[in-house]
Amino acid sequence: MSISIKAFILISFFLALPARGAHLVTTGTFVPYFNKAQISNTGATRKFELNPYVGYGQQFHISGPHYFMPEIALAFYLDNAKKTTRRTLFLHYDFSYVLTNVFLLRYGLTTYWHTIEGEGGTVTLRNGDSYSDFKAPSKARTSYYTTVDFGGEYFFNPVRSLRLDVNMMNARDFENRAFNYILSYNWYL
Repeated sequence: MSISIKAFILISFFLALPARGAHLVTTGTFVPYFNKAQISNTGATRKFELNPYVGYGQQFHISGPHYFMPEIALAFYLDNAKKTTRRTLFLHYDFSYVLTNVFLLRYGLTTYWHTIEGEGGTVTLRNGDSYSDFKAPSKARTSYYTTVDFGGEYFFNPVRSLRLDVNMMNARDFENRAFNYILSYNWYL
């Protein structure tokens, strides 16, 4: 059994337990490949994108200001290539450190399952100065990868917060690493 499947089972087990801390419901946007993916003919790169993100997690107290905060989430993409849809399932195995009564540092790992599915056939897309035909997927294709996470969470009242998570892909290869980020509004129940 792969490490990702074992981690998924472990986190699912933790999420099924009654929490001694708080349950977490989150919504926001997921921005993949920040400042790496080209989005225009002029060479502009992605800085922000609206990809709805929803999640559920729990908070487990470890000791002192340290917490384990597993979360499962799903992002949907509004800007898809013709004849395709994309979604990303997230499994966060994050920890937090309470700095003050209104701010936490977050750190850990996230495994992503990125799925693209389509109707099949071909799609004509711009390719440099001309157009080319590309095959559209005829069934769902999923890839997965794990990132190193860091971020912060600001509480504007005891049960609501704003959070920024930054996820670093390819952490061992300095020249080829890329970043995703998640902006979210969170409710602790």
